[in-house]
Amino acid sequence: MDRRSFFKHFGFLAAMAGLGGKALAQEAKPEAAQPVDSKRPPKDDEVKLTFIGTSHGRVTTTRAHSCTLLQTGGKNYVIDAGEGAVANIMKSGTHVSDLNAIFITHPHLDHYGGLYGLQQQISSFRKLFKEGNPRMTATYDILLPSSDLLQIMKNIKTAHRHGTYPKWHHFQVFKEGQIFDDGNVKVTAYGNDHMSRLPDGTPVAFSFLFECANGKRIFFSGDLHKSFDLPLEGIKKNGVDLLVCELVHYPIKLAVERLKDLPVKKTCFQHHGDAWEAKGWEERFAKFSSQLTMPSEIMTDGDVRFV
Repeated sequence: MDRRSFFKHFGFLAAMAGLGGKALAQEAKPEAAQPVDSKRPPKDDEVKLTFIGTSHGRVTTTRAHSCTLLQTGGKNYVIDAGEGAVANIMKSGTHVSDLNAIFITHPHLDHYGGLYGLQQQISSFRKLFKEGNPRMTATYDILLPSSDLLQIMKNIKTAHRHGTYPKWHHFQVFKEGQIFDDGNVKVTAYGNDHMSRLPDGTPVAFSFLFECANGKRIFFSGDLHKSFDLPLEGIKKNGVDLLVCELVHYPIKLAVERLKDLPVKKTCFQHHGDAWEAKGWEERFAKFSSQLTMPSEIMTDGDVRFV
């Protein structure tokens, strides 16, 4: 039995045993297992999420650094590009030359360490296309949380003697507020305090709300402060279909308190700390998730969910 199957069975038994009371036990009851065709594209009313990298700052033999692929409306968006992003995106069945935008939550290496390689591979593959193929010069957006990170990308390019970035690499340094809208998805950035703010109070670490044209709403926590400073205003106003939340930088009890009764249909936890690899993690996660008021699960590299 794999770890996700174990969790589902354990969560059911814990709920039946009365863990956390009747109401919480009902929430902990597992959803009926549904086979997932991980290679199919999303339907018109769906968003497809592929968890490319789910580890925290230290990779494991089964988890790469942070990276998630969001697909909807025939377009492909990447949230964070940690080391391993290129190969694992390709393994998922999506070609990196077909990416439409890349969003970096904050300038820590486990979230952007694969970004330069990803950009170079996009350029390299595009050179193979025949003249006239619109994929050769289609603009894609790279949205960065700080001007320092943009300078790092430029410095690496200079060090590699690869000339300048092609004009279809569209860099943008963003601040809080709406940062992207291509008619297919609208993205709003909410600052948090995972990293120290600039002297003027400007944040450099962010959470993202993706509002899709088909009505689906996905919220990405990014990395949070130890106080679990999830920007609730991005969730409470209209609710979200899915919360993708990190699982390492805060005490679990704070997550239980702040997530309670939020209008969230489901939570997928990723960016795991070492404790979630240690023996007995299934029992610990089952106990934690039974205290939440929405279904939740812990994700592994390669997992696919349709929302």
